[in-house]
Amino acid sequence: MRGKWDWLLFTQILAIGAISLLIIFAINKSLATSQFVFWVIGLSILYIVSQINYKFWQSMTLPLYILSITLLGFLFILAEPVRGSVRWFDLGIFRVQPSELAKVAAILLLANFYNFRSANNFKNILISACLLLPLVILIFLEPDIGNTLAFMAIGLGISTVAGLKVKQFVQLATVVLITAIFFFEFLAPYQQKRLASFINPVQDPLGTGYNIIQSKIAIGSGLLFGKGFAQGSQSQLNFLPEAESYFIFAAIAEQLGFAGAALLLVIYVSLITRITKIAKEKERYAQLVIAGIVSYIVLQFTINIGMNLGLLPVTGITFPLVSYGGSSLLTTLFLLGIVFAIKKSNT
Repeated sequence: MRGKWDWLLFTQILAIGAISLLIIFAINKSLATSQFVFWVIGLSILYIVSQINYKFWQSMTLPLYILSITLLGFLFILAEPVRGSVRWFDLGIFRVQPSELAKVAAILLLANFYNFRSANNFKNILISACLLLPLVILIFLEPDIGNTLAFMAIGLGISTVAGLKVKQFVQLATVVLITAIFFFEFLAPYQQKRLASFINPVQDPLGTGYNIIQSKIAIGSGLLFGKGFAQGSQSQLNFLPEAESYFIFAAIAEQLGFAGAALLLVIYVSLITRITKIAKEKERYAQLVIAGIVSYIVLQFTINIGMNLGLLPVTGITFPLVSYGGSSLLTTLFLLGIVFAIKKSNT
């Protein structure tokens, strides 16, 4: 017998969406209208996906994987650079970011791979890493370091559930560290400067350190209850860059204060906890899929909050369900639709 609709999880999603739309509306009414449309489409997708047996996506793993590689490859041929990066297909009405589809493909691919394998075998870890490598390299070359990290989180999360032990983790961490040092030389100059500005943002307050400084000012000025809806000087007067997307948490803290930001975080953590509890009742493949979804959400949540607080370098990672952006929102709601389908299943 199929389980009931998870109204608690759905309410948590809607609550996060309401806070997001409220702040985006305060920053830019036009963007808020667009984001509301994306929410309507995204929730429709969530419902449709929730009605499909989640095991159907096993059969779609290879097509989605090939499609992701193909779209990422065509980016370099067809897409126009935006601020030095080639990440989107501009379709006129909206832009599509293939790396978001690639995250879905990566989760399904690794869940399928480890369904009958163990990450306790380092050979399997290397094979799974090689499967992700085409996606990671193409996204790294865009260049998009932030989303590259998302794939590492997905791999680590699924591998952990698949039996990754301390020994294998140390081996994997060593390989990743060596690879990171090697690839640092291939980073774009602005990305290398971002890492330097993270250590000492005041060395270039009007350049690479500007984002971190303005974000800290916005968060600090919000105090306990904020400056009020649409009253934040940093976000309203455009001192805070990308206030509707990458730095939306700073805008929330500025307008709603510590209380508003804390409320959002409590809802968010409860949502992640709810999803994790669902996995405990299900079979291995479902657990692996949820592990990938949770790892993806937690990494983006952690990095976005961390860079807003100045605890992590600034990178192009959005706050899932909160930041403005159609591709990111639709991807997250699609993945949450799979979570609902797993919850309703009897396996």
